[in-house]
Amino acid sequence: MSMSLTELFVKQYKLCGLDDSQMVAVIFEHGHKAEYVDASVAAARALGAGVLVLGASSLSNPTLPPYTSDGREVPALLSAAGECDLVIDLTVGGLIHSNVRTSIIGKGKRMLFVAEPADVLERLMGDETLRADVDAAAEILKQGRVMHVSSAAGTDLSYDISSPELPITRQWGYVDEPARWDHWPSGFIACFPRDRSAQGRIVLQAGDVIIPWQRCVQTPVQLTVKDGFITAIEGDGPEAFLLEDYFKRWDDPAVYALSHAGWGMHPNASWTALDVYDARSLYGQELRSVAGNFMWSTGSNRFAQRETPAHLDIPMRGCTVAIDGRAVVVDGQLQRMAELVG
Repeated sequence: MSMSLTELFVKQYKLCGLDDSQMVAVIFEHGHKAEYVDASVAAARALGAGVLVLGASSLSNPTLPPYTSDGREVPALLSAAGECDLVIDLTVGGLIHSNVRTSIIGKGKRMLFVAEPADVLERLMGDETLRADVDAAAEILKQGRVMHVSSAAGTDLSYDISSPELPITRQWGYVDEPARWDHWPSGFIACFPRDRSAQGRIVLQAGDVIIPWQRCVQTPVQLTVKDGFITAIEGDGPEAFLLEDYFKRWDDPAVYALSHAGWGMHPNASWTALDVYDARSLYGQELRSVAGNFMWSTGSNRFAQRETPAHLDIPMRGCTVAIDGRAVVVDGQLQRMAELVG
């Protein structure tokens, strides 16, 4: 690592357009990530910005997708953070699925979630080139009607993305626009296809990743998808058993639904993250961002008014992703987005 954590936050703040006329709110959970709190505060002060540090007892569950706790902490946080220009989320699990995020972004504020080890933050820092590529990918999705995903392993899956107001998530790792949320680090594009439109078959193969389990698939798993829901899970290895057991234990049909879908775009992200780092120290964003992955998710979809805490993100390797027949990813290799925009 060539830069200190404080220097990294200074660089990130500059990407976010922070200056001495603005106020930063830093949200954290007591007993966690103290060095990130100190660095984020020191960096804001170095740029002349004001800083408000907001600590709470518990806002997220580190073992499941994040949901805010009940009680008076959340309204109090909203009241304070909502008055700031830039909100830094340093909670353990992140506030992405919470009403804290929804309210802050709804007020036109910028919000950045920071969760990965410091050298990952440095290696995967966003830039204008990545942002331009992600924006080009968003245009391809906006113009599209059908997303089709295939692989030599047997995946054959299609989604309807023809909605004129297709919800699209663009992530390039910093927040330089009003009402924007992002995750540092990040580099991917995703959309929320028409609910219940997914049809076909997904075949997980060795090397694919299940997040937030932070687990690499070891043996093939075949998932049958009908009308947007997983209807069958087949396979002889541990992942097939674990997925079936996981879904079944929620006793909630919504956990079987497919949610967002997209592909990774960061040129410096690596599939080796779970082997290089302690998996428990990772949020999984590097795996989500590996250039040329196909990433899909299960469970919650706020655009379909479907809420469930059982939410998995699954980046897959070796897939071909095509939008209306135009391949944006070929056998796991990301294509040049700018050349595909028409």
